[in-house]
Amino acid sequence: MGKRKKSGPIIGLGIFLLFCFALSFYFFINSAFFNVKKVEVSGCQTVSEEQVIELSGLTVGTNLLKIDAKGAISKIVMHPVIKKVQVSRKIPHTLELKVTERTPVALVVGNDGYLAVDIEGIYLKQVDDLLNLHLPVVSGLSIEERASPGADLTTAGLQAALQLIEVMDQTFLENVAEIKASSPYTLTLKMLQGVEIRFGEPEEIERKLQLIQELLIENGEVINDETVEYIDLRYNSLPVIKRKN
Repeated sequence: MGKRKKSGPIIGLGIFLLFCFALSFYFFINSAFFNVKKVEVSGCQTVSEEQVIELSGLTVGTNLLKIDAKGAISKIVMHPVIKKVQVSRKIPHTLELKVTERTPVALVVGNDGYLAVDIEGIYLKQVDDLLNLHLPVVSGLSIEERASPGADLTTAGLQAALQLIEVMDQTFLENVAEIKASSPYTLTLKMLQGVEIRFGEPEEIERKLQLIQELLIENGEVINDETVEYIDLRYNSLPVIKRKN
């Protein structure tokens, strides 16, 4: 019976110590020890690190463990150039923001100039100087007159053109001056050599690109804008070459 009487005070002491530990832990994690002293940003190429921090709304002095990561991410990705952000904590004082920017892959002909878009058709910025951007131009699209950066400009034609661009390697892209994409079924490529390629639908893309490679890029001295009016690849048969008279 004596042993049972002693177990009560021991259990009570254990509960008291556990409560003290929990209380101490609560005050510790909410103390200034975990306040943010440094915000590190990586992955920026177009947007500045300072701009990312400003967009996030995060400030030095905030408790690292109480940071609203989802809220910060939702604010940062509102910038048209930023595709996604990863937020991580480095105990005890550092917050890391890893930024992935959208990359322009084409220039869409807009109402007042050229609009740079990424592979998803997101409008990034207006471009006035084409000399420093060696990107294919996509024409024949109907663009909203007052489209703002961040808008999705995707149409069926643009989607088909971007699908084609995604498959092309950099060397091939450098030979493409323009893609007419008023319809996804009638894609037309204007090559730097001046030859028109009637590509048709974005089907059998690799076969068609290989034909263009062999006919134009590798044999440009024979097949060029002085000898050929257009090359038609819309059919499964051999390419139709319309020569100039």
